[in-house]
Amino acid sequence: MRRMAEGDQRRGGARKRLVVISGSETARAELAAQMEELFGQSVEIESFALNNGLPRKLEQALVILTSSGVLDKCRGLIDGSCAVMIARRTLNFAHLDKLYAIPQHSSLLIVNASRPTAEAVIQQLQDIGFINFNYHAYFPGSPLPREAIDFVITPGETRLVPAEYVNVVNIGSRIFDITTIIEAVESLDMLDVKIQEKINSISSRYMRKIISLGQELNIKHANLKLLNDFLFKIINSVNDGILVYNKTGTIELMNDIASRILHLEEGSNIFSESKALNQDLQAFLHEDALENRMVQVEDLTYLFSKSVTASTESFLLTIKNVRERINMENQLKKELKKQGYRAKYTFNDLIHKSTVMKDLVLKGKKLAESEFNILIYGESGTGKEIFASAMHNASKRKNGPFFAVNCSALPDELIESELFGYEEGAFTGAKRGGKTGLFELANQGTLFLDEIGDISPKIQSRLLRVLQEKEVLKVGGTKNIPVDVRVVVATNKDLFDMVKQGRFREDLYYRLNKLYVHIPPLRERREDIELLFRHFLVQKNGFDLKLMDEARTVIVNYEWPGNVRELENNVEYLLAIREEDWIDRSILSENLLKQAPVVHDPEDSLVLFILGSILEFNKKHALIGRAKLLELSRGTHLNLSEQQIRKVLGWLSTKGLVQISKGRVGLKLTGAGMAHLGSMA
Repeated sequence: MRRMAEGDQRRGGARKRLVVISGSETARAELAAQMEELFGQSVEIESFALNNGLPRKLEQALVILTSSGVLDKCRGLIDGSCAVMIARRTLNFAHLDKLYAIPQHSSLLIVNASRPTAEAVIQQLQDIGFINFNYHAYFPGSPLPREAIDFVITPGETRLVPAEYVNVVNIGSRIFDITTIIEAVESLDMLDVKIQEKINSISSRYMRKIISLGQELNIKHANLKLLNDFLFKIINSVNDGILVYNKTGTIELMNDIASRILHLEEGSNIFSESKALNQDLQAFLHEDALENRMVQVEDLTYLFSKSVTASTESFLLTIKNVRERINMENQLKKELKKQGYRAKYTFNDLIHKSTVMKDLVLKGKKLAESEFNILIYGESGTGKEIFASAMHNASKRKNGPFFAVNCSALPDELIESELFGYEEGAFTGAKRGGKTGLFELANQGTLFLDEIGDISPKIQSRLLRVLQEKEVLKVGGTKNIPVDVRVVVATNKDLFDMVKQGRFREDLYYRLNKLYVHIPPLRERREDIELLFRHFLVQKNGFDLKLMDEARTVIVNYEWPGNVRELENNVEYLLAIREEDWIDRSILSENLLKQAPVVHDPEDSLVLFILGSILEFNKKHALIGRAKLLELSRGTHLNLSEQQIRKVLGWLSTKGLVQISKGRVGLKLTGAGMAHLGSMA
């Protein structure tokens, strides 16, 4: 891919934009449909053909052009902010069965929009086995061949076929090959689980189509070698072993990888001639059941998957190297982590200075090193998910995915499909291709289930089975899928009491309660309250604010029934309504003030002295602060302390009688303060 500029495709979270430009309308329609099938509504897709007009200007998009010639014609329309890709295209295998009836050594006229594209079609036909033919390239402006033409072949460009030819075979417009699709996915930063599933689905459909075409040729044509030459070039290009055998065991089709693993050749009998397969696998091959089986062959472990071919008379067997599959899963996990399926917090994110929290963090780090399931107790808002995230990042699974689910926020049916996944057609509304559950996605990682006490008996039973057997069964599925997941659960309920009441399974309780931690409520670690309060101030405001003594007293002594979450919410409230660079008692929320201790009014003599002193200096436009008031009181019978002055000023501020400012402004008497002073005179 060549970039004209490094345009940021993710700016502002806007939907990504993809533009396809082709030389003809038929190619445009086919290629646009292919990309829409892949990306759906995730990407804004536009398409243009040279013969139908082009847009005025293209900006902030991935532009895919079908050839360098197309690029030359629209280069001036593409802004430097675009990423530009010259596509690699391949034949559409869905239409190639139209060529099987063409006799070998026929003269073929290949018609396309330009010399390079016509020659590319010829090369691709030869690469997949159509080699015993006399090819001639034709494009607009080129001379017609002198010799007789038996058939005309065109990839969707029937409008370009000269009128004198009648035997025209339209094999459909060429489509983007898999390398172009992957490059586009990477450029758009769209390599998530849904796109991966669609790519796999597209590949699977083509493979089944190829197998089906092969079986039809086997019936219609006596020349089996032609079939093999065509199919081998395709099925030998994949990394898995592939073979088709009928119900008698005869192998009808086989690629090189399967032959190497099983030590068999095409035409041999898989039931009787394979020395590499053990009795268990032999029984599996004889059965009509369609499932997966993990088998060790010559010190290597393989996953054998069996399905029915399109004809339903034979079985399609795919053989995957488990080690290679694990490596692919690890790569997928890395991509999932990039997409946000990761633990965001570490133990450093737990703000604290209290002894009880220091001990808890030490305990959490030790428990994180084990592989047992963990139960976290704690009231709502104490930070159970943060603690679970920190334990994941301190564990051996830190490079694996981390998924969090709030069980109280989802209905029973949705929890089941989210956790365990479902097969296609499992229920009304199930999406095509089914859904991968979180237990599968979290393989070799951690799954955090919050509010576990709210799940139904049905889900409790299914969860117990996963924890016991280390296998998951999809909704509507028939085969168990092995998973390696550490489960961390959290609750604010007394699960043991629920067990005694019969509302929570006892066996599940003891499965989950192997290791446990209790996060104390905020009121039991008051040393952390002001530290957390200032942490949120800086985090959300960018800098700290002065906390007046009376406000500090209220905040530290408040019970905080909502714990850290309530404290964070109060900080956001104060930042929203504050007008000064300090926080005093007057702007605290009503909930805090309801529990706050009553502050007794100061003596009138103190109020009169402070208000009078402030007024005198205000009249002179002079600066006055606490230090000056302290100095003035030394010459009176009051002889105030700094603490007394601060307390009286705090009271005057809450009453709206005095305005307290930082810097060189100092104290200022308000209109209400002047009225109050006048009433005292």
